[in-house]
Amino acid sequence: MQALRKVGKVVVGGCALYTFFDKVGHPAVVVGNSMQPTLEGGDARWWKRDFVWLSTRDLYHCSPGTILVFTSPRDKDTQHIKRVTAVEGEIRSPTYHPEWKTKVLKGHYWMEGDNPEHRNDSNLYGPVSCSLVSGRATHIIWPPHRWRRL
Repeated sequence: MQALRKVGKVVVGGCALYTFFDKVGHPAVVVGNSMQPTLEGGDARWWKRDFVWLSTRDLYHCSPGTILVFTSPRDKDTQHIKRVTAVEGEIRSPTYHPEWKTKVLKGHYWMEGDNPEHRNDSNLYGPVSCSLVSGRATHIIWPPHRWRRL
C-alpha cells in the first residue's frame, strides 16, 4: 500500500511538472552562433552556453525585438531561436536578394538571427507561421554572470 502511495505521488508530481512546463514555461539551452552576441550557444561545452527561460504564454502577440523559438520551416526536427524583425503587414527584403519584396502575411513573423555571419533565418526561408512557434525567450538563466531579461 505504501509503494502505491509513492507511485501516486510521483505520477501527480510528474503531471504537475508537465503542466507547468506546457502552460507556463521551461528552461532551454541555446545551440549555435546565430544569436551572438545576445545569446551564446557556440561553445561545445554545455556549461559555457546560455540557458534561457522559454515562456509558453502569449506567443501570438509579439512585436519586433521579441526572441522566439520555433520549428524550422525546412526541417520539422530542428528548433531555431531568432528575433522577430517584422510582423504581419510589413514589407521585408531578404538580405541576399534586396530587390525581392515580401509582405509578412497575417499569422506570420519575419525572424532573423543577430549574427549576420551565421544566419539560417527568414532571409532564406521567408516568414514563419505563428503555428510553428513554441516559446518566447524572456531571460538568460545560466550562466550566472549573464543573468538578465531579454
